[in-house]
Amino acid sequence: MIAVTGSGEYLSGISYADTKLLSKLTTKANVLSFPTAAGKENSSRIDYWCDLATEHFTKLGVEHQNIRALKRNDFFDEDLINKVKNANFIYFSGGNPSYLYETIKETPFYSEILDTHHNGGVVAGCSAGAMIMGEKMIKGYGFNLINNVIVIPHYGESFYSWITNTVKLLNRGNYKLLCLEKDTYFTIDNNQVEIIGKNNVHIIFKDEHKTFKDGDILDKKDLAI
Repeated sequence: MIAVTGSGEYLSGISYADTKLLSKLTTKANVLSFPTAAGKENSSRIDYWCDLATEHFTKLGVEHQNIRALKRNDFFDEDLINKVKNANFIYFSGGNPSYLYETIKETPFYSEILDTHHNGGVVAGCSAGAMIMGEKMIKGYGFNLINNVIVIPHYGESFYSWITNTVKLLNRGNYKLLCLEKDTYFTIDNNQVEIIGKNNVHIIFKDEHKTFKDGDILDKKDLAI
């Protein structure tokens, strides 16, 4: 399963959605969180993400480990690969999406998270961690784990008003815009899409704007162009 949200990772507002997401696992949760998207920031910022993740997943009562893999070479490490093999929930927090994409593409790590996705696990991302999952990003291309879309995070948040202008700029019919509000996941598993969380998800294409809420089920074909 792929799960993406616009913002709010590790904060109390997303606890409901994360609990529901974790319940989708068929085996005991083993969570690895990656602050990699913030890898160009200072160490205190990495500490912030790691501390927040630890507190969050501890409250949810699941096994969790922060992985401070911040550079491309880190994702070739055998110990890291073995940890990913044993995990069933991979989480990418926010930061710089282009840096995150370039750091993990074409690595043994990326192959392993694809296996996690295809074998009943969850690969989740927030903000930058969500943007890399689409076919294209605002700048450059993504991993195309969600076909035909550009993922737009922070949708509707006043501080990120540039998002609205970006949506208008990109809304030309080449891709659907998957616009994510905070604390809410767009999940895709095989051919089924489910919305999980207390806010909304929007799919914008040409003159069409569709809004979805918690519990809504779509077919993957709804993303076709």
